[in-house]
Amino acid sequence: MKIRHLLLSFLMLITAVAQAAKSTPEEAITAALTKAYPDLPISSITPSEMPHLYEVMLATGDSLYASEDGSHFIVGNLYQTTDKGFRNLTEIKQQKSRAELMASVPDENAIIFPAKGEERSTLFVFTDVDCGYCRKLHSELGQLTSQGITVKYLAFPRTGLNTPTYDKMVAVWCSDDPQAAITAAKQGSVPGSAKCENPVAADYELGVTLGVTGTPTLITPDGQMIPGYMPANELVKSLGL
Repeated sequence: MKIRHLLLSFLMLITAVAQAAKSTPEEAITAALTKAYPDLPISSITPSEMPHLYEVMLATGDSLYASEDGSHFIVGNLYQTTDKGFRNLTEIKQQKSRAELMASVPDENAIIFPAKGEERSTLFVFTDVDCGYCRKLHSELGQLTSQGITVKYLAFPRTGLNTPTYDKMVAVWCSDDPQAAITAAKQGSVPGSAKCENPVAADYELGVTLGVTGTPTLITPDGQMIPGYMPANELVKSLGL
């Protein structure tokens, strides 16, 4: 009887080992990470440019790197050395992901200040009407649009949803003339209390997903994220214009 139990245990061990051996790295990494972090929003797992290391993309737009069996992982950027220095491979991928996500944002979600004349570039700006540096950037808007840059404002009330700032931004987005309303709000005027179906919450959640933590946060057409205020003349240069 004891021998039978030993044989059964041995067979079960062999089966477990065989099943583990059949697991792909993607399956092994998913199993290990979800066991350790059940709520980890994994969106994809692909081989990285570094041998035996896999990139785990998260629904938040962030990424981490894991060993083939998922027993070890690294949070941070992966760099590649080149003849001219190095390349931030993680940021390159994140920029591509941001660019694709921003390209899918409908114009109805934004307050748009079109380029004057031929459009040469577009700039998304997560903004807050009560933010001092947002107001400073807005005062330089003419310098951007005159250089052929279309500015698309997305709402990001820093105090969060259902707060006084959020209510102001809803009123701005729901006004008859959102351009005039956001300009007035950034000059210190208190907008009315207009309400409608609006994208303020959706814009805010998009910003959270992208990792926006403050305003203004700017995103270029190629997905580069610029946190904080940058003078208009420097912005023009950063867009290659």
